[in-house]
Amino acid sequence: MHERRPHRRVTYERNRGMRFPQLLLFLVGMPVKLRGAVIHRTPWVTWILAGWIAACSVATWFIEPLQPLALQMAFWPELGLPAALPGALLHVFLHGSWLHLLGNLYFLVLFGRNVECAFGRRRMLGLFFLSAVLGALLHGLVTDAGLIGASGGVFGILVFYVCQFPQARVIWAPGLLARGALLLWARRFLDRGFPVTVYFAIYGGLQLLVLHEQLFHDGQVSALAHLGGGLAGFVIWAAWRARLLP
Repeated sequence: MHERRPHRRVTYERNRGMRFPQLLLFLVGMPVKLRGAVIHRTPWVTWILAGWIAACSVATWFIEPLQPLALQMAFWPELGLPAALPGALLHVFLHGSWLHLLGNLYFLVLFGRNVECAFGRRRMLGLFFLSAVLGALLHGLVTDAGLIGASGGVFGILVFYVCQFPQARVIWAPGLLARGALLLWARRFLDRGFPVTVYFAIYGGLQLLVLHEQLFHDGQVSALAHLGGGLAGFVIWAAWRARLLP
C-alpha cells in the first residue's frame, strides 16, 4: 500500500467540545483531544501493539512461571552492551501496575492512531521501538536501575504527533485544584482547549522535575527514558520531513 508522504495536507476534525467520557478522563488527569487530525484508515498496528503490551504485562503479573521470563525481558544496564540490548527492546511489554499500564496504553492509542495514519504502519512501529531503545540507553548511561514500561516508545509517538499535528487541540491540567478551577470558572475553555504544542511545553517542562527526582532523590519514574524517547521521535520526524527516510 502506498504510504502517505509528509507534504500531504492535514485535515482536522471539527471541534465538538468535551463529552462526558472525556470529562471523566480530564478529571482523573489525562489529556483529552478536542480537535485532532482525521484518521483516514484503521490504525491496526496501534491497536495490536496496545493489545500485545496489555496481554504480556498482565500475563507476567498472574502467571507465575512467566515471572523469570519477565526478569529477562526487563532492561538491566548493569549487564552492559550488547548483553542488555534485548531488554532495551522488550522492556516495553512489562509494567509495574495497572496505573502504569493503562496510562501508557491511553497515550499510545490517543496519539498513535494519527501517527500511524500519517507515517505508515511499519514506520510507526519502527518509531515506537527505536524511541524505546534510545530511551532505555539514555537511562542506562546514568543509572544501573532496571527499566520496564512503554513510556520511552510512547514519548517518541507523542513528540512525533506534536510536530506533525501542531494545530490539534487538547485540554489538560496538571493538578486536581487546576482542573476544579477550570470546571468552575472557565467552562468555555473546556470546549476549546489549547494547542497540543502548549500542552507538550507544560508536560515536557514537568519532566524536568521528574528528572530531578530521578537523579537526586532516587525517583521511581525514569525521565531519562522519556526524554530519550522524545528525542528519537523528533529526529525521526525531522528526517521524514526532509525526505531522508524511504
